[in-house]
Amino acid sequence: MKFTQAFQIGQLQLKNRFIMAPVKSAYGNPKGEVTPRHLVYYDNLSQGGMAMIILEPVAVCVTGKEHPKQLAVHLPDSQTQLSKIVDVLHKNNTLACLNLNHAGRAANPKATGQPPEAPSAITCPATGQTPDILQQQEIEGILEGYRRAIKVAIAAGFDAIEIQAGHGYLIQQFLSPRTNLREDEYGQDKTLFIKQVFDIVRAERDKLAVMVRISGHDFVENGFGPAENKVILDLAKEYGFDAIHCGFGNACDTPPWYYSHMALPEQKQLEVVTAIRKQTELPLIVAGRMGDVEKLEQYDQNNLTDCVSLGRPLIADPDFVNKLLQQQTDEITYCGYCLQGCLANVKNGSGIGCIVNPGIDKKPVQAKTAKSVAVIGAGPAGMAAATQLSIMGHKVTLYEKKANLGGQFEMAYQAPHKGSMLRPLNSLIKRTEKNVSEIKLNSTISAEALGHFDHFVVATGSRQRIPAIEGLSSQYSMTSLEFFEQAKPIKGKRVLIIGAGMIGIEAAEILADQNYDVVITKRTDSIANDMEMITKKLMLKRLEQKENLLISPNTTLVEFSADRVKYQQNGSTGEWASFDTVIIAAGMEPENDLYQQLQDQQKSVQIVGDADNPADIYAATQKGYLAATGLE
Repeated sequence: MKFTQAFQIGQLQLKNRFIMAPVKSAYGNPKGEVTPRHLVYYDNLSQGGMAMIILEPVAVCVTGKEHPKQLAVHLPDSQTQLSKIVDVLHKNNTLACLNLNHAGRAANPKATGQPPEAPSAITCPATGQTPDILQQQEIEGILEGYRRAIKVAIAAGFDAIEIQAGHGYLIQQFLSPRTNLREDEYGQDKTLFIKQVFDIVRAERDKLAVMVRISGHDFVENGFGPAENKVILDLAKEYGFDAIHCGFGNACDTPPWYYSHMALPEQKQLEVVTAIRKQTELPLIVAGRMGDVEKLEQYDQNNLTDCVSLGRPLIADPDFVNKLLQQQTDEITYCGYCLQGCLANVKNGSGIGCIVNPGIDKKPVQAKTAKSVAVIGAGPAGMAAATQLSIMGHKVTLYEKKANLGGQFEMAYQAPHKGSMLRPLNSLIKRTEKNVSEIKLNSTISAEALGHFDHFVVATGSRQRIPAIEGLSSQYSMTSLEFFEQAKPIKGKRVLIIGAGMIGIEAAEILADQNYDVVITKRTDSIANDMEMITKKLMLKRLEQKENLLISPNTTLVEFSADRVKYQQNGSTGEWASFDTVIIAAGMEPENDLYQQLQDQQKSVQIVGDADNPADIYAATQKGYLAATGLE
């Protein structure tokens, strides 16, 4: 595979052709400074074999910020701050690139302290914000921001810079007739702003390699596709840029494509890359769900790109490239592109994480004293705890009542458009099997039967909460777990699902796709509020098209009888005809009996995951990891 071979971008010699894409981390502080968490994160990443890491995006001036915890390049001490990360990367023989951007209408007022500014007052659907129109003086200030940022990059020791010219950000907003309705010189010549930026790059770059990032297609009506990108590609060559970095989508109109969501069709990406490849002679770097060995081979064999850009696959496994170079691909921990631990935690400000790599921002830990530890339950929390304990040097025995590892993670990939979640599940299982010396399956045990261990970690998961509804026990019913495990058959045509959280709504989509008539109820007005937001929006859009599915929020079921189901909705009472099958998905409750027994015996014991508090996979693996690293 050519991607494992050395390559040259401008005057830069790359040890291989793998580059890390700019991924927001939210590890900063409101000042935009580099934090210790940044340094651990970039240290972990740069030990993984990448030739070059493009840092998380920085805004060339405060008005272009997207996140309150975004790194800054415009502050008096930005050179000193950013050089800390550059030094970490160089220590690990990894080149450093700085991505320069101005978000324009996608800027975040919580980060900038003012309304967003853009070429025209076109609302950004993703934020709901309508920008103020940029005036000449403000445009000049932004251009000066680019000049200052390039000087900071040189002084801080960066090897390259990347100019963000796509993804619906400011440069593309000036280029697009859809977002540039100006009548001044910037409207008459929509290339004027990008030319001014490129003029500055050419004048200030010194020995830096320079790349330009584009969105190969933003998949929006009258948006940017390969044809519209030709002007950027041609200007990049004219101005002496060294490479093109191609992603997809835009931050305002098509976030699923921008964030490379698992539900999107691969074929469209392939078609766009093929078209872009034909339009430029410059070296091409391609991003977008590239963390797949078969896909890499396909792109190699068809000569679709010169280099590969990886973002979230490196959050899942920083050693992805090393394992590929060493032909240890079976040991790669694969990303499922679910966005649960990465995007969700960036948006809420807690900082980027991963459902399968809870240690991405943490230093390696070794046990001071090796202990014998029993971990009971091999779902995500139990596997994370057992694996980390083993890596730290403890002697671990992992017990699981079922015949296989995985727990409720097994349900994730069964939902529509979530098949890629099988990859991280299998990776977690393989990693557990590799590291944990003793795994006992089909083991339902009591506290008395566990024998002697220095410590116990209880990860016994959760059970279905059964709501107290009159007559429910007389219905043919099953829990959501029994549905996904196919422990019981669906009877008849009409199905009622109690509970419209993530599990319930995914069951509803499966059944609606199979032509059952489905009603799903929720006592509140929040549907799937425990689901990652982009996944939820895509799913609800699909469900809107299904005439055989009724979603009924603010609905409390009152009574089941032989031929009727009574309910209350918004203060009124109603009835439905009886259902053939009832699926109970009304939340989970901890399965913590064993923990109580061990506590009663005054054992050294921790409880993790759903057994402690039912939540999502990210919370489960985090708790398992932290329980392990916290063991003294």
